[in-house]
Amino acid sequence: MEGSGSMEARARCLILLIALLPALGASARTRNFIVTAPTQALADEIAQAAETFRRDLAYEWLERELPPWHRPCPLVAKVNPQLGAGGRTSFMFEQRVPYGWDMEVQGSRERILDSVLPHEITHTIFATHFGRPLPRWADEGACTTVEHHQERRKQEEWLIRFLKTERGIPFNKMFAMTEYPGDILPLYSQGYSVARYLIAQGGKPKFVQFVGRGMDTGNWTFAVQQFYGYRTLGELQLTWVEWVKQGSPPVSPNSSSPALLASTGTATQASANTSATTASSSQDLAVAAPVSPIRPVAQPKSQPIRPLIDTDTGKLTARVPDQVFPTGKSWYARRLLEAPDPAATSPSPPPLYFDGPTQNRIIR
Repeated sequence: MEGSGSMEARARCLILLIALLPALGASARTRNFIVTAPTQALADEIAQAAETFRRDLAYEWLERELPPWHRPCPLVAKVNPQLGAGGRTSFMFEQRVPYGWDMEVQGSRERILDSVLPHEITHTIFATHFGRPLPRWADEGACTTVEHHQERRKQEEWLIRFLKTERGIPFNKMFAMTEYPGDILPLYSQGYSVARYLIAQGGKPKFVQFVGRGMDTGNWTFAVQQFYGYRTLGELQLTWVEWVKQGSPPVSPNSSSPALLASTGTATQASANTSATTASSSQDLAVAAPVSPIRPVAQPKSQPIRPLIDTDTGKLTARVPDQVFPTGKSWYARRLLEAPDPAATSPSPPPLYFDGPTQNRIIR
C-alpha cells in the first residue's frame, strides 16, 4: 500500500501538469512533422505548410521529392508578433543519415510562414540530401534565398555595411569554413549574396551539384571552374564584389555584363593569384566545359599582384598597388565605397537563427 506522501506527490504532479496544459498549446501531426503551436488552427496551418515546403523546396533544389523520414520532426512554433523572427533546427548524422530532428520557429505568423519555416525546412532538405554538414556559407546562404523578399533585402543592406566596415570574409576562408565564426552576422549576409549570385548563373540544382563537388573534392577552385567558369576563387570574389557594388542587379546565365568590372579590369589579375585560394589539382582532373562567367570589358592594367590576405594582419588587401586605392581601407571596403548605400538609419535586424555547434549534434 502506497504511503500518503507518495500519493500527495502524485497529486501535486497532476495539478502541475493540468496547470501547464494551456502553455503547451495545441498539436498537429503529419507524415514528417509533429507541430506544437498556441492554437489548433496555427498548429494545423504550420504542419501543412511544413509538409508543403518540404515537398516543393526539395523539387526546387533537388528536382525530386524526399522520401519520408523514419521519424517525424518535432516542431515548436512560438507565434507572437512581439517576438523577433528566428529559428533553430538540430539533428545528428549516423552513416550519413540525419536523425534526432528538433526544430523551433518563432515570430509573427506571417514571418514564420514566409521566411523562418522555409529557411529551416531547407536545412533539413540539405541534411537529408548530403548526409553531412555543409560549409556554413553555402548552407545559411542558400537557406536565406527562400525567405520573404523583405528579409532578403535586410541581408543585402547589412552586407553593404559589413563590407564597408572591413567585416567581409575572404572567399578562400569562407568556402572552407565548416564552423560558424565569432562574427556570425556577416557570414549570413555574405553567404546569402554569394549563393544568390551563383544560383542566378545556373539555377538551384546546379548550385547543389556545385556544393557537392566542392565537398567531395575539397577543391573549391576546381568546383568553381567546372560549374561556373571562374578560374579561381579570387576571380569569383572580384566579380561578385563588382556585382554587389552595382546594387546586385539581375544576372543572365551564360551572358556577360558590359558594365561589370569595366572600371577596374581586375578579374584577370585575380585569376593569376593562386596563393589566396586552396591548392588546385585541377590539372589532374577532367574539367567539364565551363560556363562563361561575367568578364570585364576593359583590359586589365599591368600591375603587380598582391595576396588576398595580408600575412601580417590577416585582413583583406587590394590586388593592385596602394596608390590606386590610397584610402588605407581593406579591399572590400575600398571597392564598396561607391556602392549604393542603405538608408542612413540602420536596417531592421534580419531573422535570428540560433546556430552553433554543440558536441555531435548539428544545429542550424
